[in-house]
Amino acid sequence: MDNETTGSPSGEKIPVAMIGLGPLAGHMLGALARCPAVRVVGIADRDAQRAQLLGRDIDAPHYTDNRQLLMGTRPAAVFLATPPMAAVEIMETCASLGIHVWKDAPLGRNLGEAASMVRRFTDAGLKLAVGTQRRFVETYQRAHELRARLGQTFLGRAEYFFNWGSELGWRADAHSAGGGALLELGYHPIDLLVWMLGLPEEVYGLSTRAEPSGDALAETGRACGPHDTDDTASALLRYKYDAIATVSVSRISGPVSEMLALRGQDGSLVASGESCTLRNPNGDVLDHIQPEVRAQDIAARQVESFIDAVASEADSCQCSAMENLMTHAVIEAIYLSSQTCQPESPLRQLEIHGLRPADNHNQAPRFHTR
Repeated sequence: MDNETTGSPSGEKIPVAMIGLGPLAGHMLGALARCPAVRVVGIADRDAQRAQLLGRDIDAPHYTDNRQLLMGTRPAAVFLATPPMAAVEIMETCASLGIHVWKDAPLGRNLGEAASMVRRFTDAGLKLAVGTQRRFVETYQRAHELRARLGQTFLGRAEYFFNWGSELGWRADAHSAGGGALLELGYHPIDLLVWMLGLPEEVYGLSTRAEPSGDALAETGRACGPHDTDDTASALLRYKYDAIATVSVSRISGPVSEMLALRGQDGSLVASGESCTLRNPNGDVLDHIQPEVRAQDIAARQVESFIDAVASEADSCQCSAMENLMTHAVIEAIYLSSQTCQPESPLRQLEIHGLRPADNHNQAPRFHTR
């Protein structure tokens, strides 16, 4: 942990709560418990037994009622890791109570919902951040630092493959989840491309849904249930200066793998969660790192970054929700393209929701003056 994280200007620890205690929330909760600038005032989950066990582990009060937690403890910040359909009401309540929120990705079930939340928190003068955790991984950070050495980038590629299995739960329902593999898994490689290259001019993409297979039946004893969310998606992104990038994701193909590759006039860059390598045009290695990557360290960096932002008087924060609207706009445009069978503009999607794109496509958009 970075012990220079000091909490509020007065030196007092910042009261923080966590809502949603699924398997992916464990490292974040542990990071909160270890952060010297934080005082965990409560945790909540619909699973009473899980809430009790984790509350006992970190010596924090546990709840099954989110409103009771928020009204009873009045945290300064909430770390939110619930399924998408449950997040909207919680975020509205936090905004009304003056509580800053860090939310696990995706920001919303669609761009409209995400933009509405950003506007709500912006109007309230509150910070809203999104857990785009790849930006806190050393290998991807090094790629971001080295990308200028590529010269003019002309090609990019990002992938994320994961076999979720046959038990999709709420992920099987478009109303609850908002989308499937493209929104849940694709959010991260698309965010990396936006971080590295900015907002594309247009996208052309397709998303598909798999039918239950005999293999799934043999594995589980029953076929995968019906669902209306996509399992696989792929898209072509076109940037200024004739640069292009591809993104491919699937939640029905293992093993887990992800990567980002950029090619420019002066070399190539390949990064994953484990390593980052820069090469010249001939393929000679110019820079390479392969650090030990631990999930708890990535969680700790996210906690420290957001808590520092809450404690400061800065207008924004790292991985702000406003910036994440660009990632959402790309996803929205890909889903639309899958329906129209023609290229679609992420910029246009932002404008539809009252957002004015920044002059620099690497900068977050802003809302139109009302």
